[in-house]
Amino acid sequence: MTNVDSEVQTIPDATTPAAAQSGASDGSVRKALTLIAGPGLLLAVMVGLGQILETTDIFTLRLVVVYALFAIATNLLIGYGGLVSFGQAAFFGAGAYTVALGWLHWETSFWLTAALAPVIGGVLALVVGAICLRTRRLYFALLTLAFSQLFYVVANAGYEFTRGADGIFGAMVPEFLRGRDPLNGYTFILVVVSVAALLLWKVTASPFGLVLRATRENRERMQALGINVYAHQLTAFVISGCFCALAGALYVVAAGSATLDLLDWTQSGDAVYMVVIGGMYSFLGPALGALLYTFGLDYVTQSELGHWQLFLGLALLAVVLFRPDGLAGVLSPKNWRDRLRHRKSSHNGEETDR
Repeated sequence: MTNVDSEVQTIPDATTPAAAQSGASDGSVRKALTLIAGPGLLLAVMVGLGQILETTDIFTLRLVVVYALFAIATNLLIGYGGLVSFGQAAFFGAGAYTVALGWLHWETSFWLTAALAPVIGGVLALVVGAICLRTRRLYFALLTLAFSQLFYVVANAGYEFTRGADGIFGAMVPEFLRGRDPLNGYTFILVVVSVAALLLWKVTASPFGLVLRATRENRERMQALGINVYAHQLTAFVISGCFCALAGALYVVAAGSATLDLLDWTQSGDAVYMVVIGGMYSFLGPALGALLYTFGLDYVTQSELGHWQLFLGLALLAVVLFRPDGLAGVLSPKNWRDRLRHRKSSHNGEETDR
């Protein structure tokens, strides 16, 4: 056998294990790049917006990033767990009030109360979830709403401690976060939210996240396989409560206040709107929804259009009827590739018929 023949025989074809391993490696690299591209592009856009927008718009952008974390944490229940909760505002408000009350009554350091907020949110979520998850579907949603309103009423009644409907305003965060340059606070919020979102993504990509999605699709089958569905859903509820409370603590940085509206069930409804508009089956979909919802609402309320509820209703109607996968589905490269592939196959089929 000549050297040429031996070299030809050593070149792997599509059926050899070496070629298969090489193809799998290329597929893994491509998949990794796809996973990084979306979050990296969104983060680059948010950084760029912070550099080019005016001061007033940066204040709005700070709220966008806070609401993005709030919506992503809420979507852990809705999109991944199939649990529609209208009670996440209770933990969002609890996080904000942890910072505000610590400053008001004990002059506690912001860093301590901000670190304590997710712990308090998790404990509250453990108690609320342990009760609410005994029910399912509509009853679960209504029970979480009831708990949110319970927190609202208690905070409103305890005026001496919470300042009730007046809310709490003041220098609750360090000077460099609330100074004249809003970019400092925005950068801090963006960094914290990016890290928190990464942790939440690790949760959804873990075996725990896979069990959560499987439970969403078929609860009875998972129970038949021996999975403790209640424990998994309660864990997801607690994790969501922790990150909702963290978003609440960051809200104090963005807005410089803590008010009763943060505890109201309508705040939970806003998060659900963001999830639906952005796309509940995409991890970053709720963040896109927060961006569109917050800036859209800000534009409509400041313009002469008025009746922002009408525009919100039309947007939700359009999403539900035409794009159930939300804004993330519209922007998804995979969906565009599938459309092009389908159009190409249809075109080839027509040529074959001719």
